[in-house]
Amino acid sequence: MDWQLIGIILVALCVISLVYTEVQKRLVFSRYEKLFERGDFEGCLRLLDGPLVRLIYPRYNLLYMRLNAQMCLQDDEESRRIIDEMLGLSTNDEQRLVLLLRAFNFFVEQQDYVRAGELLKELRQKAAPEQLAECERTYAIFAEKSSAYIEEMEAELRRAGSADQTKLLYLLSVQYENKGDARLANEYLERAQGVIESSLGPGAGGGEDRG
Repeated sequence: MDWQLIGIILVALCVISLVYTEVQKRLVFSRYEKLFERGDFEGCLRLLDGPLVRLIYPRYNLLYMRLNAQMCLQDDEESRRIIDEMLGLSTNDEQRLVLLLRAFNFFVEQQDYVRAGELLKELRQKAAPEQLAECERTYAIFAEKSSAYIEEMEAELRRAGSADQTKLLYLLSVQYENKGDARLANEYLERAQGVIESSLGPGAGGGEDRG
């Protein structure tokens, strides 16, 4: 028996298998992106349910793509289930941080401040200073009903690009609501709405009533 030949064949088979797997991953992700861009989130889930997809993708990556689709479908119960499963997986530091940030924001949006607070404790150990500062502000504003960042955010707003304006305006609105100033809360909320409509282009606000 020619063990050298067998060894060469086995190496070749491993290379072919690796190349095939990587090609399939790229093809699947390309299809996923196209479905996602079209807003076909149910189609994304059907794609991810395929037996080949479950075979070639690591569990973390597969769940992360499912989470994106479920969040867009506003299926909060399933999104929560996926997050809980992902938090129990073994991950590298980068994956863990991405998941912690995503899960923290999800639980804040769900007004589950107990879970958000638990994740914030871990973020204090793992997040970069800028990331942590943003999480601390978010938690204080929503969970603790703080209005302590008004001056800081108004200063940021004056030099903010369009991408950050909506977020800052909304957070200022929430803080003025926390402070009990309904007039300014509504004013900032209307400004945030105006920025959104402006970014969407003409007709985003519903247009004129043409009868």
